[in-house]
Amino acid sequence: MRKKIDSFETLELEIERLKRRSRQLENELGYRVDYFRDNYKKMALNAVIPGSARHSGALNVAMNVAKMAWGSGKFKNFATGALMTALEFIGVQLGINLFNKVTKARKKKKEPVAE
Repeated sequence: MRKKIDSFETLELEIERLKRRSRQLENELGYRVDYFRDNYKKMALNAVIPGSARHSGALNVAMNVAKMAWGSGKFKNFATGALMTALEFIGVQLGINLFNKVTKARKKKKEPVAE
């Protein structure tokens, strides 16, 4: 606990101390942001695939190959086309399932009740 501020001089000293502390905390925050920026890919990959950071040599090779392949225009076009085809297929399947549910519900409503 700080001593009581009872004069203008002690107030000025406390203000300076707090400014120094503020700069120190800003620097610490800057170092932490730099660390995160440098390591976020490894941290994210490790969150998805636990333990992958320990085996980063083979993983780095695979990532570099994937980067080169993605940089290729032909592969990018192929991957984009395949993804769009898969999404269209999923959309059609969902649409068909939804349509079937609606038609079954309508048929049940129209069926006469057996007396």
